[in-house]
Amino acid sequence: MHPIAAESYSVEVKHDGKVHEIQLENIEIPTCQSCGERVLGNDVDEAVTRELRKKLNLLSPQQIRGRLRELGLSQKEVAHELGVAEATLSRWMTGSVIQSRALDRFLRTYLALPKVRTLLKAKLQAPDFGLGTLEEGEAVLPSAMRDSRQSGHAT
Repeated sequence: MHPIAAESYSVEVKHDGKVHEIQLENIEIPTCQSCGERVLGNDVDEAVTRELRKKLNLLSPQQIRGRLRELGLSQKEVAHELGVAEATLSRWMTGSVIQSRALDRFLRTYLALPKVRTLLKAKLQAPDFGLGTLEEGEAVLPSAMRDSRQSGHAT
């Protein structure tokens, strides 16, 4: 095998149920000297993944790791609060899996807004949470507990 001169490489990648055309410029692809077959290795795969993240404006593994470090958050607690497996978050952070656009938006919201992190940390999250509007400072309690507090009865 020997690398050929840098060339353009185009590939279609399916992500979130849609096909995306990824175009890489100036990439070296090893070629078999005997048969001339191009061999796409990890370098090309990683370049395609980087370009797809860039095209879809998804957080990169470096951005995710950096923001967790800035906020002093552990992988375990973030995964728990987002409702994803710790292994899933780990794969996003290593780049072996690309998060969906929906989870990327949720992750961005979680990382950007302290109030969101506080709400998701609540141990007594109401089953009707998200079905109404929380007022500023309102506790995230099950509706039965909120109702009893409003009527003056203790639970």
